[in-house]
Amino acid sequence: MELPVIYHPDGFVFREMQPADADAILEINQDPLTQEFTRLNRQQTAADIKSWLGYYPHYRRHGFGLWAIEHIATQTLTGLCGLRSRSDLQGLIDISYRMHPNWRGQGIASSAIDACLGFGFNQLGLEKILAQVHVENSASLHLLKGKGFFETHNDGTWIDLWLSKKPLER
Repeated sequence: MELPVIYHPDGFVFREMQPADADAILEINQDPLTQEFTRLNRQQTAADIKSWLGYYPHYRRHGFGLWAIEHIATQTLTGLCGLRSRSDLQGLIDISYRMHPNWRGQGIASSAIDACLGFGFNQLGLEKILAQVHVENSASLHLLKGKGFFETHNDGTWIDLWLSKKPLER
């Protein structure tokens, strides 16, 4: 399955990441808030990111991965959002997103999450999707709970939230 390109009515496109996105991804990754609330531990330079994007195996292995979120009119990468199968989660599907600081608070992450959920449930046939959020990331917790995710585990640092296609016992 090929990762679809999704055009959003507010002037954004969700597309496969490309090596040309490396500088913008580095800028997002180096943002202090991004670093505080994510588990970024590699890709410290634009060259690292270009190398990673050159072989990014997730698209080939699973048919999905992170989308680049591009503002069409300015051709600006505003963030990343997508679904991932992480080995540390025993193959569970995790939603991940991060926005460039200049584009936060504009509803883009919300729209991107909607696109990911639609893709995961409708095209991939997933039954549930996991989100892991840092306990102090109140904006993400509020956003995900507003989408119907519910908390299932809190280890004091990370909170596991689930959204299921069909009702789960809570």
